[in-house]
Amino acid sequence: MRNLFALLNRENTIEMREYESFESALRDSDSYEDPRLVEIVKEKTRRYRDALASGPRPAIETRQTVQNMFVLSFVEPQRSLNVLEIGGACGASYFENKLLLPGRIRHWSISETPAMAVAGQNLSDDSHLSFHNDIASAATRLESRDLAIAQGVLQYAGDPLQMLARLFTLEFSYVYVTRTAVANVDAPVFTKQDTDLSAHGPGQLPNAPNGRSSQPMTLVSWHALAATIPANYEVVFRFVESCERSLLIGNRNINVRDVGFLARKH
Repeated sequence: MRNLFALLNRENTIEMREYESFESALRDSDSYEDPRLVEIVKEKTRRYRDALASGPRPAIETRQTVQNMFVLSFVEPQRSLNVLEIGGACGASYFENKLLLPGRIRHWSISETPAMAVAGQNLSDDSHLSFHNDIASAATRLESRDLAIAQGVLQYAGDPLQMLARLFTLEFSYVYVTRTAVANVDAPVFTKQDTDLSAHGPGQLPNAPNGRSSQPMTLVSWHALAATIPANYEVVFRFVESCERSLLIGNRNINVRDVGFLARKH
């Protein structure tokens, strides 16, 4: 019976390679600059934006949408928001929240990879949305620094803690981190994920090309992530966003879950 449970647990464990550094994982990956991935995300976002604009008000179907709406409603409720989003792809989150929370957004500035930023710029002519290939210029575009968002992006950075620390130095009134994978590790673990190309971007894409894409990942612990929050910020909400899952990375079993938090500047 013990061997049976061990077999079942192994079948539910995702096996991934471990690398000595983020750079070595990146060299062995397609990365988020993969032109196939960028084109799929762009086309999916175009279809999603057009469907939102032309169809009936969409049903709210996911925990992530509800949580995002809560945060955007909670922050500075007396006026419209200037928002910086790191890793916002081609703007799907902006288009969704613009419809679901009319008048809430004054300007939404996205910091992305150079290829994705160009794709977003080519897709949108919305004057309330802009794309940039670095965080500083994305922040400079805003009239006020109300809310900074890192949504499902920190684990794909070479140093998630450094990226988060840099975000806090911009002195936004609120910092919202969400869909961030944390692990039961003492030191960063470098690996890569393999995904179907069709899994990227919002919704479905008919006749999407078959194929796989891979992206390097850096896994850190929740305690390391929380320790990056500076003393002049307080965590007002913490979100547990997924069940724990088991990854076999190299020869180690590592437990991973997705978390988030909203921090407010004193």
